[in-house]
Amino acid sequence: MSGGWVGKLRAYQRLLAAAGDRTKVGSISMCFSADLINRFCHEQAITCASVRGNLRENYKYDYGIPGLALAFLHMQILKKIDQVTALSYAMAQQLSECLGRLPVVIGNFVDEAPLEVFRARRASGAGVRIVFVGNLSRRKRPDLAVKAIEVLGPSTRLDVIGDGPLRFELEKMVKKNSYSEQVIFHSHLPQPWSLVAKADALVLPSASEGIARAALEALYLGVPCVLRDVDGNRELIRPGYNGALFNNVKDLPAAIRAAVAINDRALGQKRVSLLPEAFRQEYNVSKYLHLIEKKG
Repeated sequence: MSGGWVGKLRAYQRLLAAAGDRTKVGSISMCFSADLINRFCHEQAITCASVRGNLRENYKYDYGIPGLALAFLHMQILKKIDQVTALSYAMAQQLSECLGRLPVVIGNFVDEAPLEVFRARRASGAGVRIVFVGNLSRRKRPDLAVKAIEVLGPSTRLDVIGDGPLRFELEKMVKKNSYSEQVIFHSHLPQPWSLVAKADALVLPSASEGIARAALEALYLGVPCVLRDVDGNRELIRPGYNGALFNNVKDLPAAIRAAVAINDRALGQKRVSLLPEAFRQEYNVSKYLHLIEKKG
């Protein structure tokens, strides 16, 4: 598609029109730019926007105070779209206060089939292996995973998968505290699943979060997750079954130990999925289809 933003919009409208009319065509968008284009496609398709996180908090973390204006603009765009969905009930409630209507809850999901070959057995050993996957940014708080090493002790290894503005600062922290043999930086990996599958727990201490794909992938592979108790994470994690939640930073090491203990009960056995049904692929694809067919 060429011709700038307008050219992309016109080309997409033609693509939708060629596929049929509003009774047969649906258009689902999942970010600001896609939602903006979708807002002008009402005549060609049933439009649906999937909101992926806490808009106010995410924009504020990414852009500072000016980000609140972007969040307001995004909300105005969403008001013009036929259906708005949220990844969790907590997120739906946040959106309803601005939209004046309660969005439909359709959980985040991942393509499960390609992950299956990476499912591993729970290894036995003296050490603990944890993994962080995501952007190295202030909102994701990877620094908290690194700091937890001090409490968890020298037998704990942390694999950091991802890149971002905090990379240099984190590397300095690791070097200063002599954690170089415990904290391994892998940068961005297009397929991080082999590393994730070997971990005892995935740790995502994000200050604000939608329903992280990294967490869904880990849970499907049978790896417990440690998440901050914000937004919709309580709907994904059942403490003692598939992970642990924490609020205060000082409680993070204990939460990690609790998550690791879940799989200690299955040493040597092949891991099974810990992903709740509400976040399974088949379940949520069917909900999208039902939503679009109902609107049409």
